[in-house]
Amino acid sequence: MLMQTKKLILSFILASNLILALLYLYFDSLSSSHSRNSAASRHNSQQQQRPPPYEQQHGLPQVGKGLVPRPTFDPNEKYLAYLPHSGFHNQRITLENALLLANYLNRTLLVPPVFLGPPTEWRPFDILLRRLLLQTKRGLDHCERIGKGDPLPAECLNYYSWTTVEWDFFYDMEKIGEVQPWKYRPDHSFAWMEANLGIDREKDIHIVYDQAHYDYQIYDNPESTYPLNVNRYLRKLELKELEDRTERVLHMGSLFATGRVLAELPEHKAFQQYLRRSMILSTPILTETSNAIVEKLGGLGTFVGLHLRVGDGMFVQPAPDNIENMFQSLVDITGITIMTNYASTPGDGTPSGDNNNRNRAGPERLNDTQCRARKKEGGRYTTIYIATDGVYPRRNILFRKLFDHFPCIFTLDDFSAHLAELKDMKNYDGVGLSKDLIPMVDAVVSAKGSHFLGTPKSTFS
Repeated sequence: MLMQTKKLILSFILASNLILALLYLYFDSLSSSHSRNSAASRHNSQQQQRPPPYEQQHGLPQVGKGLVPRPTFDPNEKYLAYLPHSGFHNQRITLENALLLANYLNRTLLVPPVFLGPPTEWRPFDILLRRLLLQTKRGLDHCERIGKGDPLPAECLNYYSWTTVEWDFFYDMEKIGEVQPWKYRPDHSFAWMEANLGIDREKDIHIVYDQAHYDYQIYDNPESTYPLNVNRYLRKLELKELEDRTERVLHMGSLFATGRVLAELPEHKAFQQYLRRSMILSTPILTETSNAIVEKLGGLGTFVGLHLRVGDGMFVQPAPDNIENMFQSLVDITGITIMTNYASTPGDGTPSGDNNNRNRAGPERLNDTQCRARKKEGGRYTTIYIATDGVYPRRNILFRKLFDHFPCIFTLDDFSAHLAELKDMKNYDGVGLSKDLIPMVDAVVSAKGSHFLGTPKSTFS
């Protein structure tokens, strides 16, 4: 009897637990269903409030979610590429040579951006390529947002020391493109070529390695009698050797140096002249600023322009001799008579006959209005503009002889009011452009005179 009672109690407990479990599952399912319905309602509401895709709003073809349209390219198009280096003027000379060579070979030129900052020195192909690939601001967007005066993290220490711009910032590349096709190349990686040109890096690229700064000079005329400058170049590179390459990309290393790519054939000479007429600085702010200064000097072709590079590298030691040679050229142009007992001591740029110079009254100094009024007199009142990297030219002893003999000499320091807008100009990455653009104004102004005297071996001149 006792045994039977225990069985009944156990059966009751099991049945009760089963009923409770079923009830729990039932009510839980009702709750989940309600939550899903609420979520769906909220989602539908959000979907109704969300604007249509940009492409739909502007009537553009819509791309599937997560897909990027693949660039279109001509699988038969052939390209010429090169590695730039050094300062702006060296890069400009390199671009001219690259455009010439691309034209000779009937290839589209891949044009990298202009690097503005501490110059990247020439190195053999593989080393220079690695340096250019590391020259990037990818992942450094936060550097520009760091407040002025706040400490910079390690990765941002050099952020403001350099920047890049496209060549059409300076020149009318659209006009050049009408004669010679070119394509902008934002970086130097082979991966970019694969993604944007359909290039297979293993079979479609031929590299012409350069083992010296001036490894080869390219000859366009197979019957040329032009002698190789053995003091600079190691070898001739015949154009036919490059024409015979069938790879889609012919990749050169350095193409720097005036005359690196010869233009002896008539059609090549004509294209070179076209390039030089086209590659004139046309940046609006440079044009407007230089024109304003030229007007102050008396107008186009009314003054003598000089470029005196004295402040860096190989130009420091010969500076006194270069200035003396320019002074003698100015004497020939203006017909002035040199001051009695006035001469420069060779090598140091200081006037000899020191007692005579010291006792003489200070040099006559006229402003631009007075010089324009006396322009017709010529001679010692000839207006002269000096473009220079020398600091404070009027106080620099190297320039004393020039200022002593010519009261109408001007430098960019005399027109600082015209440079205010340039000083505030910044690039897309927040880097100031004044340190690069202001010397260009100097160059443009000096080139607009009736005569121009430049510094030997300077690419700026």
